[in-house]
Amino acid sequence: MSFRQWQIAASNKALSKQIAQRFDIDGFTAHLLSSRGFVSDENIVDILGIDDDFAAFIDPFSIIDMEKAVTRIRQAIDAFESIAIYGDYDVDGVTSTALLYSYLESVGANVTYYIPDREREGYGMNCEAIDRLHESGVSLIITVDNGITAVEPIAHARELGMEVVVTDHHMEGEQLPDAAAVVNPHRRGSECPFAEYAGVGVAFKLVCALEGDSMSVLENCGDLIALGTVADVVSLTGENRRLVRRGLRMLANTERIGLQALMELASLGGKSVTSTNVAFVIAPRLNAAGRLGSAERAVRLLITDDEDEAVAIAEELNDENRERQAIEQMIAADFAGMVRERPSLLYDRVLVIAGRNWNRGVMGIFASRLCERYGKPCIIISYDETHDGVAKGSGRSIEGFSLYHAIASCGEWLTGYGGHTLAAGLSLKTEHIEDFRRAINAYAAREYPRMPVPVLKIDCQLPPSGITLALCGAQEVLEPFGADNPVPVVAVMGLRIVDIYGAGGGKHQKLTLERGGCVMTAMKFATASEDFAYEVGDVVDLAVTLDKTIYRERESLTVVVRDMRLSETRFQEISDGRYFFESLMRGEELPEDVRSRLRPTRSEAGMVYRTAVKGYRGSEDVLACRMKRRGIGFGKLLTAVQMLSEGGFLTAENEGGIWRIEVWDSSAQKIALEETPTAKHIGYVNV
Repeated sequence: MSFRQWQIAASNKALSKQIAQRFDIDGFTAHLLSSRGFVSDENIVDILGIDDDFAAFIDPFSIIDMEKAVTRIRQAIDAFESIAIYGDYDVDGVTSTALLYSYLESVGANVTYYIPDREREGYGMNCEAIDRLHESGVSLIITVDNGITAVEPIAHARELGMEVVVTDHHMEGEQLPDAAAVVNPHRRGSECPFAEYAGVGVAFKLVCALEGDSMSVLENCGDLIALGTVADVVSLTGENRRLVRRGLRMLANTERIGLQALMELASLGGKSVTSTNVAFVIAPRLNAAGRLGSAERAVRLLITDDEDEAVAIAEELNDENRERQAIEQMIAADFAGMVRERPSLLYDRVLVIAGRNWNRGVMGIFASRLCERYGKPCIIISYDETHDGVAKGSGRSIEGFSLYHAIASCGEWLTGYGGHTLAAGLSLKTEHIEDFRRAINAYAAREYPRMPVPVLKIDCQLPPSGITLALCGAQEVLEPFGADNPVPVVAVMGLRIVDIYGAGGGKHQKLTLERGGCVMTAMKFATASEDFAYEVGDVVDLAVTLDKTIYRERESLTVVVRDMRLSETRFQEISDGRYFFESLMRGEELPEDVRSRLRPTRSEAGMVYRTAVKGYRGSEDVLACRMKRRGIGFGKLLTAVQMLSEGGFLTAENEGGIWRIEVWDSSAQKIALEETPTAKHIGYVNV
């Protein structure tokens, strides 16, 4: 995981005390509300769900074109026209499709659905699919979770005599499609008081408008709304929060036999369901349908009344989810090979990584992994010879960098694109991949000379004595957690490591820590013993989350380490060092005072080499601190490692902040440091 800047929320004890008294809640809960900006009575009531059973739903007709959509759809129902729901292959798309299909079928409509194949067709509407729907007699298409940018396909549908009603939640482009209605709360000029619905949320509002009653619709499909909304990582505030809160309760006792079968395979049968369960257990299995096969199966799973079919599809998706994980590992191995051959890829402001025949169903997941690992926007592109020379890409970004606008600025190299600020997709000719990489990095250099850094938002700082089981109960009041209301993170500073125990065969680390006579334990998951550079006696700061576990009716507290660092760490020094070093490696001009901060002496290069002789595996910030004690700043450390690598003295691999450094075979041919490309570029003198 990339090195992140910690932002600890400011504490307003007086305000927190007022909130605690006014709403009769725990002081920790009140602090979380105030630190997150939920301070008005309206906000607090919304977050706590106090008026859920009485609050009115937002009027669906406040969304632009809803009246037009309802009129056209009712006309089609009354005339028994052939209606096709055009969905998408992710969880939001399939839940939207299942929701609208189930409703229209229940009112006697002549309805079917169509989900494009991720591999052959890609995201959104396409003219070939419209031709097939036209040949089958469809006269009205209703899109869900797509369509806002489908200008040409919808124009093609009109030429064939078909009409389209668009329901979508993605950002609109420069031109709206010529549809019978374009229902999207994000449209310019919208007067809807809440716009952050997922695609399934917009589909829900459409059905509410058709039915004339929101509560009855929610009682029938709340489980689908919760699934799609949580999986699409939209804001869990406003009406979304109310929908998800009720929907999660419904999921635990869902009557959909397909979901029952899937949850049973995922060991969730008969248990309460949280937003975390949805995001990390249920959603990946539903997504597997579209990633490795046909997403149409996921829709059938959600609407089937056949128990045998439900079990069969659930088992398929469960197996394919495991296969998806294996495919990710293969792509990760390909990526590692690329970086070894072309390490300059990692110095770009925006990482653009292209691979031949990579499974297009997992590109978004892999982009998300690399974005988190390297702390940079990342776009993964797959190309081959079977798609008429058209490559497909999926990207993820960090806060502060709009990936959608960055991609839009490179439109001359693309055949299509769409998405959000933090996630987007694109298509382009294979021959233009490098042109696109240069263009998006030129945009980033122009608009973001200093790229935003990854941030870990921390709710408060507590002493170790304050980390208790009672805090779990206090934070549970704020569930469901998700976008704009994440799981609380607490900082505990100045802890001395007393013991380190490799758990799970060394795959995880159990830490015993102490401060001022107070001892606590914490778990650092998914960190192998050989990659854990901390030592007994180190004084560290932890950013943790708190989990309550129940075993044999006994509750216990698990402290989970989200991030950790030596207490002496100075983020800005490390951030500056990396920024100037990467600027150097990109060939950018740097003033002499900066170059001197990067230029190691022979003695300093020797100290770095001696570290390599001993071997180093672990987080880069720990190495940075240990070398800082010896007078070597982070930028100078990076430059020395680069020079020694080019000279054949050592090998260094950086996998998202985890370094592996060791010396080359002593028999390997060496190049004098002053003769290496980086030394020549920075003006290194062998003194």
